[in-house]
Amino acid sequence: MLSKSKVGIDLVYMPRYLNKLSNKTFLEKILTDKELELFDKLNNEKRKLEFLCGRFACKEAYAKALKRGIGVIGFKDFEVLKDKNNAPYSSLIDAEISISHDGDYCIAIVVVGEKDE
Repeated sequence: MLSKSKVGIDLVYMPRYLNKLSNKTFLEKILTDKELELFDKLNNEKRKLEFLCGRFACKEAYAKALKRGIGVIGFKDFEVLKDKNNAPYSSLIDAEISISHDGDYCIAIVVVGEKDE
């Protein structure tokens, strides 16, 4: 039921993260091991930037959906992988995810549902 859903959204200015693409410490703080594997397989800077910013935005959106901030919710508490159609999904929680990129911006929305009692 929609009234039990929680929604979070986050917008990222991607050029802000361009210098983080080769910062292993930063990447390991933000990305889970599986996300890092996917990131490392990408072969161009633009796609890596979109991937990193998309995951960052999703994790922020997830924390917002739960009405908590990053710190209470850790970056690695929410993992975004790709299904067989390359659509994003969370392997750790039940959530609907959408990520979009346009120009210098990336946006993510996360909808977390609660089970009916």
